Amino acid sequence: MMTSSSNPTPSSNALRQQIEKWKFSIAQSPVVWLIGGLLAVRLLFILFSPVDLIADESYYWDWSRRLDYGYYSKPPMIAWVNWLSTSLLGNNEFAVRLPAALLGTFGLVFVYQLGARMFSHRVGLVSMILLALTPGQTALSFLMTIDAPFLFFWAGSLYGFWMLTSTEQTGLKWPVFTAVMIGLGILSKQTMLGFFPLAGLFLLITPERRAMWGSARVWLTALASLAFLTPVILWNMQHDWITLEHTASHFSENSTTWMTQFARFGEFFLGQLGVVNPVLWFAIAFTLIAAVRQFPKLTAAERYLLCFSGVPLVAIFALSATRRLEPNWPAACYPAGVILTTAVFFGRSTLTNVFRNRDVIFARSWKTGLVCTLLTYAAITIVPNSPLAGSPIDITCRLRGWKQLAHEFDELTKNEPALKRSKNPLIISTAGRDITSALAFYLPKNPLIPHWSQDDAGVLCQYDLWDKPNLKARTDAIVITQVDPKLPNSLNNSFSTWTSLGTIEVELGGGRKREYEVYRTSHAPVPESTQVENVAVKPQAKVVQ
Repeated sequence: MMTSSSNPTPSSNALRQQIEKWKFSIAQSPVVWLIGGLLAVRLLFILFSPVDLIADESYYWDWSRRLDYGYYSKPPMIAWVNWLSTSLLGNNEFAVRLPAALLGTFGLVFVYQLGARMFSHRVGLVSMILLALTPGQTALSFLMTIDAPFLFFWAGSLYGFWMLTSTEQTGLKWPVFTAVMIGLGILSKQTMLGFFPLAGLFLLITPERRAMWGSARVWLTALASLAFLTPVILWNMQHDWITLEHTASHFSENSTTWMTQFARFGEFFLGQLGVVNPVLWFAIAFTLIAAVRQFPKLTAAERYLLCFSGVPLVAIFALSATRRLEPNWPAACYPAGVILTTAVFFGRSTLTNVFRNRDVIFARSWKTGLVCTLLTYAAITIVPNSPLAGSPIDITCRLRGWKQLAHEFDELTKNEPALKRSKNPLIISTAGRDITSALAFYLPKNPLIPHWSQDDAGVLCQYDLWDKPNLKARTDAIVITQVDPKLPNSLNNSFSTWTSLGTIEVELGGGRKREYEVYRTSHAPVPESTQVENVAVKPQAKVVQ
């Protein structure tokens, strides 16, 4: 007898039961609701944000239009992610920033998992919330810079390596997961290479893990993750190791007066209070100091978190005493530091006498974090339209003016024969990578805009590595420059006439503004004897009225 097709089979019953179990699990899980709610808020803010892309965002977006396996200053992950997002959703601000919200939010799941595995579900949950309520994490989940993918993979690596070294399993799950997380992190930012010495230090200072120095699983995981460097190494071999040279420049000798450097150190320190929030930052600092003082009694979990928070944080602050550092440098130190501090808040740590009243400090930490996060969103939406616009506390100056400049450039040049005559008109920038990438993003049809650096400047950005157009094959072009520019010889000598079309400018408030000059140029053969000069002739001397 044949079974009716309407009767459920055992396999379909099992699938339905599993789906119902998942639904119940999701409905009962506060983590799912927190992550979902946080993601919704961040996506809505991106969708309705009144600010432009910052220059770094449009610059990395421009990389994605020339896909490669290496770039001037960074590994290729940021370009790959941008390419995927904009290929699906188009070249718009939401498409560029969507990955930042996804990576920044879902990276918090790794923080929760690590805290829960080490201490308790409550520690994991609160660690995730405290980290989410920091201005730094808020900003890095809004701006699509290299830190968005890097911090996601860093958090995943923290979780994966802990599971790899704290379980007796012999399967491939945790070695493969950890290798992939570290490897993709390496393809996101060079800082990921710092994971290896910190992981080695943890194994060395933890007696019950010290034997893992000889573990084949650990070494194979490390080698597999380092294999992800292969495309970056090959690209650098073809480009004179330019990324290595650029990275090394961050650590080169920096000759400034001690007063100047002291001021920079103070600026960096205050920046960290703003990145985290003052109360939580000092709570983390006191926790780490206590961990060093009470080191002999620390558990393996506490030593692990100390290695990945306190050790790099001290190194970065020491470096900041010798040169200017960006506030985002210690960002990878805070996930581990927040987990350890949260464990202290809830009495799950062996650390004692860290806070006189830990409940009060905890309450102040999350409340201050909430206020700082709300102020971050408010600063982006309200300050640009207030009397504070352009003031020293206006953090939005880098996010304003680019779209308006592109609009003014388009209005100024749209009737120019040089642009109307060709489907691919030649627009050249000599005014730096910021305006170059901003125009490329915000101008209609997203033209490819070459940037012309000074001939003797060397390689200063990715634009200097890309091929420049053959000017002999073009009769005219539109050139955007700084006001009263000093032009590169190779560009200046390629055109016989330079006619100023005027300046474009956008007021940012407080006397700050973006201002550039635009020229129409015409091509004519240049005598060979004048093709090489030491000083470029200013275009004003060649203007034809």
